[in-house]
Amino acid sequence: MKQDIDAASIDRIKKFVLDKTGILLNEQKINMVLQKLNRQINEGKLKDLNHFYYNLTTNEKVFQEFINFLTVNETYFFREFEQLKAFAEVILPEVVEFKRKRGENRIKIWVAGCATGDEAYTISIILNEFLEEDINVEIFASDIDTEALKIAETGIYELRNVRFVHHQYLNVYFDITKDGKFKVRDEIRRNVKFIYHNLVDFSKYFIFSKSDFIFCRNVLIYFGDEQRKKVIDRMYEILNCGGYLFLGHSESVGRLSDKFCVRRINDYFFYYKECDCGW
Repeated sequence: MKQDIDAASIDRIKKFVLDKTGILLNEQKINMVLQKLNRQINEGKLKDLNHFYYNLTTNEKVFQEFINFLTVNETYFFREFEQLKAFAEVILPEVVEFKRKRGENRIKIWVAGCATGDEAYTISIILNEFLEEDINVEIFASDIDTEALKIAETGIYELRNVRFVHHQYLNVYFDITKDGKFKVRDEIRRNVKFIYHNLVDFSKYFIFSKSDFIFCRNVLIYFGDEQRKKVIDRMYEILNCGGYLFLGHSESVGRLSDKFCVRRINDYFFYYKECDCGW
């Protein structure tokens, strides 16, 4: 009987997390969670899984600590370099030229699921390298993991995070701290604003409206299909005309949305919002 009750409790935990955050707890995640919870039960910190479910759904601190535990923050500077190269050398100049013709000189970017900020600062470096000074830049970077956001705000990283940064960029855009870490310089940090945001909280998407680029790479792979589709649809709505959505190399909007136009550059697919003007 206890096994049935535990299975029911696990299902309730999975459903609550999926509905609240979009994150789908697969078998590997569930095993990881159970190891942690069983340890707490053995230590007398929890009575059982029902007790945890009650705490999870009624205590915001317990919920946030659990989400921080669940989220995957495997990231580093200049991840998926070839995609970023196509962005910097092909797509970015095209969008800037298009906006100039419309009398606009502002680029707005949303990095969704930014983790510890490596990707957001990478994009800031790229913009600093490739944009002319008269272009105004706004980069919003959001995540649901509060601990990851704390690291992002400091802009201080271990060697493993910057292992693929070209030595020239390391010298120009980073300072080495006394304990041998790498701190992003202020000229790159000041373009990035970090925000706590749950991707399925659609009431907050107005913050990111009129974005020219949305980077949501290797984030939605952890979501359920229904939640993934809703996020993709909302991202389409807030993109500017001619704006681009960037996903991870193994991701696609194919079966989730037919609204985006698709463009291939080398081995990467890029998704953009077509304009009435034919852009």
